[in-house]
Amino acid sequence: MTGRARAAVPLALALSLAGCARSAAGPPPELVTARAAVVQARDNPLSPLAIAELKQAEQALAIAEREERRNPRSPSARDAAYVARRRAQCSLLSSLVRANQSALERARQSQRAAEHQRARAGGEPAPAAPAPADDVDLDSALDRARMRPQQSAR
Repeated sequence: MTGRARAAVPLALALSLAGCARSAAGPPPELVTARAAVVQARDNPLSPLAIAELKQAEQALAIAEREERRNPRSPSARDAAYVARRRAQCSLLSSLVRANQSALERARQSQRAAEHQRARAGGEPAPAAPAPADDVDLDSALDRARMRPQQSAR
C-alpha cells in the first residue's frame, strides 16, 4: 500500500462513521409515528370528548421520548413509542364512539318526541321506545367529524 492509500483509509473510515452517526442522529421511525399520532389525536375536532385518553397518550409519548433519550433505539424505547401511538389511536376512537353515542341519543329523543306528538294528534297511545342499536356507524361519524371544520370555515 502506498503512503497515499494509507492516508485515505482513515479518511474513508471517518467519513463512513460520520455517515452512520448522521443517520442515527434523527429520531427512530417509531417515535416519529407516535408523535404524529398524538398530534392527530390532539388536532381532532372531537378531542374534547376524550380528554382523559388524550392525556394518557401525551403522557405515554413523554415516556417514550424520555426512554429514547436514555437508551436511543433500544427495544424499550420502541415499545414505549408503540404504546404512545396506540394510546393516541384509542383517544381518536373514544372520541368517535362518544360522538356517535351522543348523536344516537339525540336521534332517539327526537324520534320519541315525534312519535309522542303524532300519538297526541291522532289519539293513539305513544309507542314504546326502540331498543338500543348494537352497532354504531363509525365511518359516517368520522366523515361528519372531518366535515365540521370545513363547514365552520365557510
